[in-house]
Amino acid sequence: MQVKTLILGAGLTGLSTAYHLEQNGQNDYLLVEKEPVCGGLCASTQSHGFTYDYGGHLLHLHTPEGKKLVKKLLKTNLSRLSRNAFIYTHGVRVPYPFQAHLAALPATVRKECATGLLNRPSFKTVSTFEQWCLAAFGAGIYEHFFKPYHQKIWNCNPAQLTADWCAPFVPVLSAQDIRRSLQKTNRKHYGYNSYFYYPKQGGIGSLAQALAAKISHLQLNSTVTAVDLKRQTAVVNGHVVHYRYLINTLPLKDFTKLLKGQNRLKKQADFLKSVPVTVYHLVIARKVRPFSWLYFPEKDVPFYRVGLQSAFSAHNAPKNSSLFYIELPGLAKNTPALRKKIWTCLVQKGIIKRSDRPVFSAWQSVTHAYVIYDKKRTQVVSFLQNALAQHSCYCGGRYGSWNYSFMESALLEGKSLAQKVK
Repeated sequence: MQVKTLILGAGLTGLSTAYHLEQNGQNDYLLVEKEPVCGGLCASTQSHGFTYDYGGHLLHLHTPEGKKLVKKLLKTNLSRLSRNAFIYTHGVRVPYPFQAHLAALPATVRKECATGLLNRPSFKTVSTFEQWCLAAFGAGIYEHFFKPYHQKIWNCNPAQLTADWCAPFVPVLSAQDIRRSLQKTNRKHYGYNSYFYYPKQGGIGSLAQALAAKISHLQLNSTVTAVDLKRQTAVVNGHVVHYRYLINTLPLKDFTKLLKGQNRLKKQADFLKSVPVTVYHLVIARKVRPFSWLYFPEKDVPFYRVGLQSAFSAHNAPKNSSLFYIELPGLAKNTPALRKKIWTCLVQKGIIKRSDRPVFSAWQSVTHAYVIYDKKRTQVVSFLQNALAQHSCYCGGRYGSWNYSFMESALLEGKSLAQKVK
């Protein structure tokens, strides 16, 4: 088989690339996906009357182009929702973001946060996430939230991470606003996710399905086992596919393992790191008080975030039931002991009642959930992308580009990738 453009992976970026190729009048492509459904980690599962995603997958649309595309695809199947999120720490619920709602904390913690704010260090250059937090918020806020929470997710000290990723994701307040939040409730809205969009029906996977409905050459259940950059061939389900352009949206580290030869690229890719996440979906037969999600920085809690999937859409769960997604760091095993610990913590934190009973549950794992932004990452990713581009191979998407980004970015990156194919 021979095609002009071969696209690996039918996540949002791969689907968007195919969609925009067709919009540009280019139909000589093949999009291959190893799973029986498209969407990648933006697929949704429907089971026993419930619809759930791979954890919290919400649409944050910040550009006119992104909004236009999503609304064109989903039409009326789209809701705009307001964030109702909290951090559970020191026995209280602190509205998100933590640094804007310090008045909710116990007096001793507030005092430490205030002292840290007054004595913020001044760095000539900020090279680590730890330094970035200390310079922006001070030691109190860093020690009580940013350090334990991010250490819990990434399983490493924030001093080992760069600050390259955090600007779009961590709201930075003025010192005056932080001081004001120590004394009274803050009514301002901060952060990229103060409101968000979500499909009315079908979960976040309905976005992937809407893209798939617009393209012609999607091949599911198709596994790529080898890529020869020099010969411009790939082996798909045991068959050789010749291409002129290769668009890769598979995780960059995994993709390099498929390459024939290219030992230098493989050695560089070994420096790329990520951490896995386990998602536990749980349903109880009662409507709980609505919220979006809760963060849990403390060590004694096995999960780092709990979201209410049924709050995003009434179609995600039948009436008189509540569907939670519970995100745990690492690859956790589904054991009676872990389920009991999760249940106990949910009761202790006031999310469910002791009298509640589970009526449905499911487990999912994400191998590459969060990319580690260490000192090697930027240099290695740049090297790999430049080396691959010399062979007309272009990488994109959250994991193809090995970054931390929005779904909107994945969609727009697909458009950019399509423009590289002439």
